[in-house]
Amino acid sequence: MRIKYQPRATRNLGEIQAHYQALGGKTLALRMVRGIRQAVTSLADNPLIAPAYELAPGLRRLVVAKGAFLVFYRVTDHVQVVYVRRAEREPLGENEIEQA
Repeated sequence: MRIKYQPRATRNLGEIQAHYQALGGKTLALRMVRGIRQAVTSLADNPLIAPAYELAPGLRRLVVAKGAFLVFYRVTDHVQVVYVRRAEREPLGENEIEQA
């Protein structure tokens, strides 16, 4: 199955990369983003592996990088990645879901 990143998810990954680059340099930043992308790539073979997200019908929530990040996505004829965020943040709210 094909995987597509929505613009919001692409911006999220850029923000994550910038954060980790400021914290520990380019190598750390690339390792973090690569780990997230590898986990998302695995959805191509098994898109229903992650549970449905209880606060947003139609979205699924994949836990990646040993629980550090959450990837929110939809499954249609492809996997549509809509949002990526740190796991310790507040739950994804309805306003953010509508923007995704």
